Amino acid sequence: MQQRLVALVLLVAAASAACASRPAASAFVGDVRVALKHVDTGKQLSRPELIRRAMRRSKARAAALSAVRSRRGRFFPGASDPPQQQAPGATAVRPSGDLEYVVDLAIGTPPQRVSALLDTGSDLIWTQCAPCASCVTQPDPVFAPAASASYEPARCAAPLCSDIPHHGCLRPADTCTYHYNYGDGTTTLGVYATEPFTFASSSSGGGGDALSLSVPLGFGCGSVNVGSLNNGSGIVGFGRNPLSLVSQLSIRRFSYCLTPYASGRRSTLLFGSLAGGVYGDAAGDGPVQTTPLLQSPQNPTFYYVRLTGISVGGRRLRIPESAFALQPDGSGGVIVDSGTALTLLPAAVLAEVVRAFRAQLRLPFANGSSADDSVCFAVPAAWRRSASASAQVAVPRMVLHFQGADLDLPRRNYVLDDHRRGRLCLLLADSGDDGWTIGNLVQQDMRVLYDLEAETLSFAPAQC
Repeated sequence: MQQRLVALVLLVAAASAACASRPAASAFVGDVRVALKHVDTGKQLSRPELIRRAMRRSKARAAALSAVRSRRGRFFPGASDPPQQQAPGATAVRPSGDLEYVVDLAIGTPPQRVSALLDTGSDLIWTQCAPCASCVTQPDPVFAPAASASYEPARCAAPLCSDIPHHGCLRPADTCTYHYNYGDGTTTLGVYATEPFTFASSSSGGGGDALSLSVPLGFGCGSVNVGSLNNGSGIVGFGRNPLSLVSQLSIRRFSYCLTPYASGRRSTLLFGSLAGGVYGDAAGDGPVQTTPLLQSPQNPTFYYVRLTGISVGGRRLRIPESAFALQPDGSGGVIVDSGTALTLLPAAVLAEVVRAFRAQLRLPFANGSSADDSVCFAVPAAWRRSASASAQVAVPRMVLHFQGADLDLPRRNYVLDDHRRGRLCLLLADSGDDGWTIGNLVQQDMRVLYDLEAETLSFAPAQC
């Protein structure tokens, strides 16, 4: 099997050997405003159904994040990528490919459409490529390098090749190969190459003329792909390591505004200088708050923040500071992640939060639910029959306290009213380890700005 995979990669490399060399990518200086769509857009599902699907994806994501943070992830080796070529400080396994938001872009000359999943928890940019020995189902035609005049395989000595945790070199073509593994079992193997990436952008007001901006990027052209690409053709890593789009284009600020799943509205991703001014207009509905970004040498991809406490119903819970801390060995800590729906807490902390809600709600757990499961409460039958059911159960306010900032969550960002099942569910889950993840449900209808110059994260309520 390994010989077959290597032979296929050689075929892809040989097919593009005649491509002309192009200059290396330069720092990005433009402004881009692109639309994001949720992976379940257009499926005519109710909010409870959409969130239940996201909950299932979050469980896989939680296990993958836990594997990365605890460094339990095991790389599935191939003939062309011996373990000794793993870069210092890099993890062998990244979070899952079962993500939540898709960005439409195009690759090559002429441009070929690609629907890529946005992932702030990983770095590699990649898409499935033809000829494809093993490809998962995707919405668009598979990218064909042979049909692009600008496709160029990276050489073995290229800087980005050495940044890939598991890479190899095919001789005599002198072609860089990669093998990237995600914690849910998703795997991609192929040639690392360069191509122009085209983003469809719009004016800052959202109603101006459409723009087309093209920039050269290194990316994985995967001809052997296994696992999950939830309604996508590949993944665009927005993490902090050199392989990511953020790093390759030297982007110092990016932001997004995520719409609720059932709203029918597109979310927005901004990067370039445009992202730095997104809080200065009249569209915001609340004050801007800012907290420092942290980075772990052991897990440098992730965006960590310093959480200091949680309040439920106006009462600050007695949770020791050590429960939030990023440890020197890379364990623990709190990351902000666009690819996880639920907010994930260590089991002991989750139990404390659930106890606080249960004491104030005075409701029993729903059948099949407990503090260790999906955290749902059974509601009175009268509530279920009410036309205005969401107003019938008063839910304690939940506030996340960060260093220098307090995030007072809107009810819909941490509660699911499931009328059909007679449940009220908290949008929280067990992280599976001592780490935390601030998921995208918490971030909905907020403008979130990652400022890598100031090393801060800012957020403000908004109608995205």
